[in-house]
Order: sequence, then structure tokens, then C-alpha cells
Amino acid sequence: MLINTVILFMHYALPIFILLGFLFVQVKLSLHLQFLAVLVGLITALGFISQVDSLGAWLDGAGLEWIFFSLHLLLYSGVLLLAYGLLSRTNTGKWLEPMRLAVLLVVVMIVTKGSNFLLYFNGYLNQVNALQSLLVGTFVGLGICLSIAILLYFSMEWLGRHFGRIAPLTALLVFVAGQLANASNLLVQVDVLPTTSVLWNSQWWLDDESEYGHLCNVLFGYVARPTALHMSVFIISILCPLVIQVWRLKRVKPVQRGVQQ
Repeated sequence: MLINTVILFMHYALPIFILLGFLFVQVKLSLHLQFLAVLVGLITALGFISQVDSLGAWLDGAGLEWIFFSLHLLLYSGVLLLAYGLLSRTNTGKWLEPMRLAVLLVVVMIVTKGSNFLLYFNGYLNQVNALQSLLVGTFVGLGICLSIAILLYFSMEWLGRHFGRIAPLTALLVFVAGQLANASNLLVQVDVLPTTSVLWNSQWWLDDESEYGHLCNVLFGYVARPTALHMSVFIISILCPLVIQVWRLKRVKPVQRGVQQ
């Protein structure tokens, strides 16, 4: 039970802490906004799991898979908008303000991961003689999540100071791209996306089920036996916004030189 609780935190709570660590580097959220985002996310997650049976019956039984994939896609899109708002020198409008987008991202992540966490956690609570192990596992899991989030925050602060804002934003992009690649497997399970071949097996090097394997899976979507679909989603999710940003910079520079002349 103790190990299961820690793994539960690694799978579903750690992504929330990691996202908060990334966002604190980019956007200085006030305590009021932090509390509001977490509260709205928890209320929405509780409302979601109360309707999980009826939602799961949608789309011929594939409702939950579609909902979770859509939430991951919304999370990825929100990060792209956040990056655009932070890097753009023009007025992006109130709905693209970094503060608003950061709150939205926290809410979406809590609903996406927190709903699964609450479902499994409630199942553990209903088991007999599991309370002591559950409490110990909770403290250990929270300690691990907080430690990783704090280390990530200071690492991203260092990257931002030495390489500019684009460095931590790229790390955030890799994080959500990994989450989206993992979520694509949900649509494979309901036969929406095709099953593709396994590209390689790195189980001997880093096991999926090990502690470091869980951590790498959360950080950048690591799997020991990735399929072609998984890697395609991951690579395209990273390359597309980077190519667009490079293209934008190349367009801006000639304009700036023309203005100076």
C-alpha cells in the first residue's frame, strides 16, 4: 500500500507540482490567484468524478478517453499561448495575459490529473487496515513532489538567467509534449488512432516501472518501448512551435533593420 500510494503521487500529483514549478518561473502568481486556481481545479475535478460513469458512456464508451485527450490538448495549446504572450512584444489582449493563462493551465492540469488521483485515492481509503500505510505514503509522496518542484524551479531560474526566457519555455514545451504523447495512447485504446510498431526497447537501460522511469515519464513522456505514434506526436509537438518561432524571428529582424535605417 505504501509503494502504491507513492507511485500514485508520482503518476498523478507530480505533474501538477511540476507545472506549478514551471509557471512560477514564468509568471509570478499571487497567493490569491494560486489559491483560486487550486480551488477551482479541485471543485471541477470533484464535479467531474461525480459524473464519471455517465461521461464514460459517451461516444460508445470512449467518452473518458476523448475527454482526457482533449484536456491534454487544451493544456498543450494553453502553453503555446502562454509562450506567445510572454515572447510577443505586441499587445496580445486580455485573454492572452500570462496571469489568466497560468490560472487556466493549473485548473486544466488539476482536472486532468487530479480527477484520476482522487478516484484511486478514494479506492485506497476504502481498503481495510490501509490508513497507516496510506498516511505514510501520502507524506512521502508529497515530500517527493515538493522536492522535485523546488529543484525544477531553481533549475529553470538558472536557465532563464543564463540563456533567456526561451530556455525554460522550451523545457515547459517538452513537458507538455510528453504529456500529450502519453495521452495519445488513450485514443489507441479505443481504436481511434492506429496501433503502430515499437521503435526500440530501452527497458534494460531505464525501466518504465522504476522510480526514475516514472520521473522521466512525467518530465518528458519517457517510455521504454515507444511506438511510432508516440514519438511522432512528441516530436511534432515540440518542433512545430519552435519552427514557427524561428520563422517569426527571421521576419521581425529585417523589419527592425529597415526601421533603424
